[in-house]
Amino acid sequence: MNDPRDLARPRDYGFIVIVALVVVMTTWLLLMPLVPAIASATLRRFHLRTGSFLTWAIQQPIPSMYNFANRYEVREFPPGLVDPIIDTAEKRYINHFPSRVLTFANTRYVHLAAGEDRWVTIESSYRGQAIETRFHAKAKAAGGFELVRLAPLEASR
Repeated sequence: MNDPRDLARPRDYGFIVIVALVVVMTTWLLLMPLVPAIASATLRRFHLRTGSFLTWAIQQPIPSMYNFANRYEVREFPPGLVDPIIDTAEKRYINHFPSRVLTFANTRYVHLAAGEDRWVTIESSYRGQAIETRFHAKAKAAGGFELVRLAPLEASR
């Protein structure tokens, strides 16, 4: 029946922590459509605009695939500086973390390999909320880039 050795076995606290994290993440995701503050915090996370690194880091285990409508565009000139006859910049959809066009993988190389400054606008929207963030990728003489978040343009929305 009951083996006395089973009663002496210590609890698996690691398992309890993992289950608690899964419950917290699931609750966050289920409440996102109902609680605008949760959606807003997640939008800011996607745009690297959280209030602190700790707030951003705490949200990292929360799955992020396909949450929002995310678009980005990369320009050779600052927005509003010139109005080209043929606009070569196009807004493209990206499924998660739109800021990764400058921070990750081949899109970083494609847009920044020429060693020239680039201006990137990323937009995300979800259930009536929207956020737009602009970055200036400043080329450094020694190679690499300095990423500067710019003030938002006055929107006529």
